[in-house]
Amino acid sequence: MPIRSATAALGLAAVILWPRPGGADPSRISLQDALALAREHAPALVQARARVRAAQGPLASAAPLLRENPQLDVQVGSRRLPTGDHGLDLAVGLAQPFELGGKQGLRREVARAGLSLEGARLRDAERLLLGDVAAAYLRLLQARERRKLVEAAAEAAERTVQATERRYAAGDVPAVDVNVAKVAHARARAEVQVATGEVQALREELEARVGQRASPQATYDDDLWSLARAPVRDVPDGAGARADLVALEQEQVQAEAAATLGRRQVLPDVTVGARYQKEADETVFLGTLSVPLPLFARGQEARLVGEAEASRAGQELAAARTVVPAQVQAARHRYRASLAALGDLEQVLPLLDDNEALAQRSYDAGEMDLAAFLLVRRDTLETRAAWLEGLLRLALARVQLEVETGVLP
Repeated sequence: MPIRSATAALGLAAVILWPRPGGADPSRISLQDALALAREHAPALVQARARVRAAQGPLASAAPLLRENPQLDVQVGSRRLPTGDHGLDLAVGLAQPFELGGKQGLRREVARAGLSLEGARLRDAERLLLGDVAAAYLRLLQARERRKLVEAAAEAAERTVQATERRYAAGDVPAVDVNVAKVAHARARAEVQVATGEVQALREELEARVGQRASPQATYDDDLWSLARAPVRDVPDGAGARADLVALEQEQVQAEAAATLGRRQVLPDVTVGARYQKEADETVFLGTLSVPLPLFARGQEARLVGEAEASRAGQELAAARTVVPAQVQAARHRYRASLAALGDLEQVLPLLDDNEALAQRSYDAGEMDLAAFLLVRRDTLETRAAWLEGLLRLALARVQLEVETGVLP
């Protein structure tokens, strides 16, 4: 079979981890290369990384000991004394606002949770994207192998037309057999056209997911059989929860901290300062204290929004903790069924070449009519196509299983 004769690649579980070292053939893009390109160029990951960088801003803003800067106040003026002379009035004040109730610590907690949230969303976006890219790559490999299969079938159909015409000329078969052979040949050529278009379309779709177009000379080349048969990777010890669950957890933490910060707004902030004041020949040193009265603005919006967001995130997290195990189990059932189905098909693959060769000899010897011969050939083609479909189904099932368990990226 054409796939079995290809060079055995690394298993899918290995190749989807990290980019291959430099020096690879630029005209051959393996699954490993496609995933590395997606990590670097995919628009979804570019946007997610930008959100992570943006989330570092609130954390940097909340990092200093105090939120507000000290304020320096200078007043200078001229005073006319009773004697008629002019004196100088000077006032210099320095004031520092202080937040009470641990508000600055709560802001740091909100900012840290926001950064962790965006980091988890980035990892989850990478997990889902690489699963999509791997699936698109596998579909392209299967379409390419199916095109080879239908091209070989079209060539065989053309030889059958020639053989049938020779037998008709010799008076061994009726004219209808020639017509039937030509119809079968036309159907085979049509399947080649469809298969070629599918390969081109799937390549375009893959490059759209990767976020970069390869050169026309480059080929997406890997061994579908090796990728399908590679073992499923387990979740590493200590890997923690799946990234989307972590994101929901951090979203809940952020919302709860924001709600607590809103409730703390009822505690007034104070501004403490010192003031030096000179009026003519008199000098005064003053201490200042400013306390706003929280009569109207009491953090109502921040409290209500934070509580609502915390409740929503908590409910989504509880639902996700129920759904995720079901998704993993469903993917595992699909993978096991696909593996068993492929095993059944592979048991009969050695019979296909024998069947086709025996049918060809029987037809050439006049022991089999054209209809029976074409039926055997069609059955052989469909069985090989079903095997290719089984390879794709198994490879896709394992990719989905690893995506659901959180192995990717």
